[in-house]
Amino acid sequence: MVSGSRVVSVTFALILALTTLVGPLADALDVRGNSGIFGVFGVALLLAYALLSYNPDLYVDGVWHFAFLVFLLSIGIHYLLGTGLTSGNATPAQIVLVWLFAAGAVAVAFRRTVIEQLRA
Repeated sequence: MVSGSRVVSVTFALILALTTLVGPLADALDVRGNSGIFGVFGVALLLAYALLSYNPDLYVDGVWHFAFLVFLLSIGIHYLLGTGLTSGNATPAQIVLVWLFAAGAVAVAFRRTVIEQLRA
């Protein structure tokens, strides 16, 4: 059985990781309304439940560390590129590529930990 509090914690961690992707992408595509927020919440909730169903002993603090590092790295890369994360100067392709690079870099940096956590 999956613990509800662990699902909520992992969900909010994943939302943190996705914040620098979804928010700027919605601005770049001129999407208005709350559909993006609810979509991200739903995707993060399903992913959190799937991860915890696959590995009930998942290290939740590790998910938070991953999410926080992706968040910081993507903000830093946007700053270095001069695209400005919230100023609207980044194209949708730049936003997605920067986020994928940040998530990939963090996953590669901690690949042993990631592999250990994904083993059931």
